Amino acid sequence: MNPENKISPAFEPFLAEMGQDDKRDAIVIYEAPPIEGLPPRGRLRELKKRMFQVQQQAAIRVAAEIFDEYHEASQDLGYEDEPLEFSTIGAGALPVATVEVTPKTLEALVEQPNVVAILPNQKIHLIQPRRIEYSELFTEENKDNVTWGLKQLEIPKLWETTTGENINVAVLDTGVYAAHPALKKRVKEFVVIDSLGRRINASPAFDYGQHGTHVCGTIAGGQTSKGLSIGVAPQANLLVAGVLMGDTTLRTLLEGISWAIERGADIINMSLGLSYYEPLFAEVLDILVRQYGILPVVAIGNENHGNTSSPGNAYNAFSVGAIEKLPDNKVDVAFFSSGASLVFPGDELNGLVTKPDVVAPGAQVYSCIPPTKTPHGTYEYNYMDGTSMATPHVAGVAALLMADQPTASVADIINALKETAKHPGGSGRRPDNRWGWGLLQPFEALKALS
Repeated sequence: MNPENKISPAFEPFLAEMGQDDKRDAIVIYEAPPIEGLPPRGRLRELKKRMFQVQQQAAIRVAAEIFDEYHEASQDLGYEDEPLEFSTIGAGALPVATVEVTPKTLEALVEQPNVVAILPNQKIHLIQPRRIEYSELFTEENKDNVTWGLKQLEIPKLWETTTGENINVAVLDTGVYAAHPALKKRVKEFVVIDSLGRRINASPAFDYGQHGTHVCGTIAGGQTSKGLSIGVAPQANLLVAGVLMGDTTLRTLLEGISWAIERGADIINMSLGLSYYEPLFAEVLDILVRQYGILPVVAIGNENHGNTSSPGNAYNAFSVGAIEKLPDNKVDVAFFSSGASLVFPGDELNGLVTKPDVVAPGAQVYSCIPPTKTPHGTYEYNYMDGTSMATPHVAGVAALLMADQPTASVADIINALKETAKHPGGSGRRPDNRWGWGLLQPFEALKALS
């Protein structure tokens, strides 16, 4: 790889403001020996412990070599009295590390053969939903005993054969109110990742806002007291990392991803975005899919047509846009749902990237929230709009498919969901930057995998 291609273009605004000796935190992705002999989909919990330990040790050894060479290079450049910091992220599941760089040392770091990519440690943010009220829809959903999203996707039909049992869905979000009745026994693991990347065990599990609990409810929630089903895969396991609590960065997110790998995630749900476009995040997604058999499902953003959000716009992200419910049982892509065609001149493999990949119900979505007091009473459920609400529908559907087809690879799952999706303009219009490949058709995807 050309050394210049290893440096993220997101560095440009930072480098323009930095002096030659100014320091900035960066993320380094490096090559490490892959795990050999993965079982179907590479589920970490099915690997022998020794196999993972060998991979960890190899990754840490490579990181140490990079650190030693970088330290020596930084001394040669005049930083002997104030050495630049370098530390690995997680326990070695992801071959990533944080490092202090200056414009001068960045050039030395990129020359190291084991370095794959260097990214600025930029801020991450929640893809913010809107809270809404739909009294008429509420009456209709309680009559049907399912949310309109579950009805639209024909989820009850899939429940006859699969409910997502034994599938681990990691949710990297604002946390979760695990004591909610709709999430009873569903949250199996919980951790808080602070702005320094430290893992903090917290009990009971809590939500910094409402977003994470709402997302978890759509993935694996049960029923309300009135018998309304809200979750796509009600028997899936939830592994929740609070990565959106306060001032958080890319390092926080990567620590959460590493934690999810170590806990045996099959799917990772990310309803979040980065401040700057980051094409090199594709390297992380590639590790998840190819090395660990984990499906990353990412919101494309709420910035309207013509815009997209990283990391959902990475070429290998499985990104999700939102549809809304219209009168007469019709649906359309919601006005806020992002989508764009990204052109990269000179890149023969990924010169044109069209996002999102698929769309799913993401407006008027009813799910659980932490108990919230208002002048009108205390509420435990709410409607929200956003691609953040569409993404957990897709994560839940993937859990249903994985549970029913345990030998299907992540590539098999993605291909089935894309190929069976329904585009209003017909298959000749797929993919476009509004509908992607189309609206999910989970039952058809299940048949395609069987």
